[in-house]
Amino acid sequence: MERKNSTKRIFTVMLSLILLIGATACGNSSGQSEGGQDTIGQIEDHSAGDSTVDSAGEPVVAERETGTEAEAPENTADGVGTSNILIAYFSRVGNMDFDEDIDAVTSASVNMDGSNVSGNAQLLAEMAQETTGGDLFFIETVEKYPAEYRGTTDQAKTEQNDDARPGLSSHVENMDVYDTIVLIYPNWWGTLPQPVVTFLEEYDFSGKTILPLCTHEGSKMGRSESDIASICPEAQLLDGLSVRGSDAGSAQTEVEEWINNSGILE
Repeated sequence: MERKNSTKRIFTVMLSLILLIGATACGNSSGQSEGGQDTIGQIEDHSAGDSTVDSAGEPVVAERETGTEAEAPENTADGVGTSNILIAYFSRVGNMDFDEDIDAVTSASVNMDGSNVSGNAQLLAEMAQETTGGDLFFIETVEKYPAEYRGTTDQAKTEQNDDARPGLSSHVENMDVYDTIVLIYPNWWGTLPQPVVTFLEEYDFSGKTILPLCTHEGSKMGRSESDIASICPEAQLLDGLSVRGSDAGSAQTEVEEWINNSGILE
């Protein structure tokens, strides 16, 4: 009888250990991918509205009108230089290729206003322009990124692994007239998108001031500030601002305070 009770106790303890290990494994797998990378935010150029995701952490597809296109914004940096401040920004929106017959895009990647499509970086750039009166410059790639969110994440990761320099179709005609560059970009895989690296290496930023502004969904600036400092060692790099993508549409006051506190308007 005593032997049966002992066997029963051993079985109970073993069963409890198995259940505990299973629960711990499930808890660790929730919300993270291999290597501890956030499942949401591998590429972080999200909409100004709420980011909707399913239980697997994938963006939910939002409907839009067939034929709507994300056109590159018009640049005001025309070489004349109406200001000594340049607001240079990169966004997936304007740099992705919508097929004519596509009728849906990931809601976590675009901001819809009727038939117009814009990204968070553009919204923040316009806020920065309103505060500074600076010239706008959109960093546009020669080759567009896929309209599908996962296709863009895969391409961006490959570019980063290969240390690629994607070609740009837009260029600042007279960088010499600008003393200060407000640089706005999304957090892609923990740092700058590679087209922004191309942009920074195209010009001499010696003696210029750079203010970095990064959109994210949890990773904040990542290592982007140290990467900018490495690419532009002779520039003065001021403290950056990180804005969560879902808050971009309401970040006007935050952007104004950041710029005013930077001292670039004095």
